[in-house]
Amino acid sequence: MFGELCLVILVERIEMACEKLLNCYNFNKTRHLGKEQSLFSYKRSETLMEKFFDFHFFFETFIIVRQRIAQLAIGVEGGFSSGPKYDIASEYAVVLYPDIDAKVPLSRLPPKLIEVCHKIIENEGVQRQEILEAGMNVWEGEARTDTRHLNLEQIDNGKRVPPWGWKCEEEGCDLKENLWLNLTDGAIMCGRSQYIQEGVMSKGRNHARLHFDLTGYPLVVKLGTITKDDADVFSYDEDESVRDPNLKKHLIHFGIDMDKTEKTEKSTLEMELDLNQKWEWEMCQEDGANLELAYGPGLTGIINIGSSCYISATLQMLLQIPDFVQAYGIECEKHFLNVSILDSHNDFNCQTAKVFSSLLSGEFSQKDSDCNGIKPVQFRKIVSRGNTEFSSSRQQDADEYIRLLFDRIDDFLKKPKPVDAVRFKLEQRLEDNATNRVRYRYTEEVVLSLNIPEKDACKQPIKTGETEVPVRPTISFAECLSATFGRQQIDDFRSPITDEVKGAIEQYSIATFPDYLIIQLKKFTLAENYSVKKLDVNVEMPDEIDLGAFRGRGKQPEEMLLPHESAKSELTLTRSLPDIDPDVFSRLCRSGITPEAARRAIHMTKNIGFDAALDWFMHSVGDRDINEEHPDLRSKVIVLRTSDVDGIAIEQLTNLGFSVYQARYALQKVNTGINDAADWLFSNVDAIPPEEKDEEIKDYFFSVDVPKECRDGKEHYRLIGFISHMGNSPHSGHYVAHMKKDSKWYLFNDEKVAISQNPPTLLGYVYLYERHCDPTPCDD
Repeated sequence: MFGELCLVILVERIEMACEKLLNCYNFNKTRHLGKEQSLFSYKRSETLMEKFFDFHFFFETFIIVRQRIAQLAIGVEGGFSSGPKYDIASEYAVVLYPDIDAKVPLSRLPPKLIEVCHKIIENEGVQRQEILEAGMNVWEGEARTDTRHLNLEQIDNGKRVPPWGWKCEEEGCDLKENLWLNLTDGAIMCGRSQYIQEGVMSKGRNHARLHFDLTGYPLVVKLGTITKDDADVFSYDEDESVRDPNLKKHLIHFGIDMDKTEKTEKSTLEMELDLNQKWEWEMCQEDGANLELAYGPGLTGIINIGSSCYISATLQMLLQIPDFVQAYGIECEKHFLNVSILDSHNDFNCQTAKVFSSLLSGEFSQKDSDCNGIKPVQFRKIVSRGNTEFSSSRQQDADEYIRLLFDRIDDFLKKPKPVDAVRFKLEQRLEDNATNRVRYRYTEEVVLSLNIPEKDACKQPIKTGETEVPVRPTISFAECLSATFGRQQIDDFRSPITDEVKGAIEQYSIATFPDYLIIQLKKFTLAENYSVKKLDVNVEMPDEIDLGAFRGRGKQPEEMLLPHESAKSELTLTRSLPDIDPDVFSRLCRSGITPEAARRAIHMTKNIGFDAALDWFMHSVGDRDINEEHPDLRSKVIVLRTSDVDGIAIEQLTNLGFSVYQARYALQKVNTGINDAADWLFSNVDAIPPEEKDEEIKDYFFSVDVPKECRDGKEHYRLIGFISHMGNSPHSGHYVAHMKKDSKWYLFNDEKVAISQNPPTLLGYVYLYERHCDPTPCDD
């Protein structure tokens, strides 16, 4: 990721940093480095096959023929081709810092250091290890799941499998490799023939599959891949590679002890991984068009590290916002100096600064260079740490990743806060039909999500002669604004004053307008069968917009406020529910599932993730109690007393619509608790004398003032970038980004960066607008 110059490894702790970053660290802050330290350096360069490398000192050169492919196919577009191949020359040496070009001869190295260096060379690397441990495909990101045959019924036929000397038991088959043990009856059969590399296939006649077809015994394990921790297990009736948590028990049944076995063959996943990574240097084409490639600062590509295109597209978008460029690009050395080299790999700000500075430098975006593009492997790991979904290495929703990344930045960066550039407040106005009283509530957002009116997003066939041709509908930006900010009727709203169910009118508006506005179009929704579907629709997104008509105005003088609860009801606090993952809960609710059903789904699937919860919901949607709170999740009531929780009591009263001053006055006047104070306020609020002190305290119900971190300005914006999604689900497909720089549009497609000939603004998913002083108002 950090260049051809070198990758320097601190041998004592096996810590790594490139030469550029190594010089930024303050080594006096750590005892592990002195004025002259032994470091292990690594260089990699790529040339065509005609060129070769010499051996010097402690160098080892590996020639690897690598070809990057887009799919497992031969002779098709995106598959294997007979184009030029590359040599990967890896050079290793021990050097003395700070002169990293001073290579130490092999004769001067002690045996222990040579042993450590060999272990470093033989290490497969973090990315490959994580892919194999997760059991996921580098393209699709599909992690292995636990098999449903945890309690597999095994036949007690007395069969014992020897530790070696296996052979396919099918009559007439003499294959002694690619053998699979059926965990039901112990039959040993050969697997299917598998493509390994150009001109090479693994041996196999698919007898294991034929055995399943005859017997129905589903679970098999590949002999030779069994270790003390895992093995290659395949389930025929589930039609995928799986994990078997009871594998040790199932193998013991046939006399195989996992603790005493040694691995002798590559697993199917390892063979696929070796194959998939051959396409690493193939330039991807956009619909076959010959686009002009672009190079230079800010035009650096990001190499796909396994279903990571959503990360690439997000990072390229953030480079358009000066606040992020300043915080992590221009001021990158500040982050490098604030952490020791021993802690840099686990430091969020350091890893983020590495990514931003690398993307902005232009060092990894040079014409005819063999070292273009970066691999943010550690950055991905640090950002997703602690989040079940994003730690899975599966494809993710770009909108959700943007929100996660902003949360991380807010958590780890003190000031200035670059997220302030996109942060804004939404205003919710609720009008009670029974009393015409209103309630205002403000929420903080970083992405403006716009509804797409589904009734207008259906394909309407048109007649051409005698046939009907479906036409993809195009919806205007103004229609999306109307669907989002229009008045919505809530039929089941119960008035907290009259206790009547006469409904309410809800309407959203924008309270503050940020310097940069991120807009997401809600293209993903739930189908009738509760599966996630993508709306097949184009949306016309203007180059310039004026959102002044959607600015919130706050409480008006003639309006009367509506309390949050019934005046006679007992005011309570609800305890938080620690067993509900908030990220999964938020995603389920955004999918249209009620909060009660969402919590129930997460609880019933034991918090294992979004996919499991959504799957449970789809299978249980017909249950009568699906939209009722699960008994285990019903919150306990906590009656508040002013003497115990005066601060919380004030907060509860202000939530009813009263000012902080009024709440304090009532609590002191009544002095018998929140409920009596609330009753007194509703009857005597006009008797409270004018406020003479605490003039700086603002009641948010009576003012449109919002926290200072939300910037506010003109409502006029200009389009400077967008992220597009190709595919039917947010958890599959591919993301690319189009960004406008110096009046020119560029396409960012993972590591490929090119001048865009025709940016498809109709097809975007997430859009980035910057504040503009002289707008062309949108037609609303």
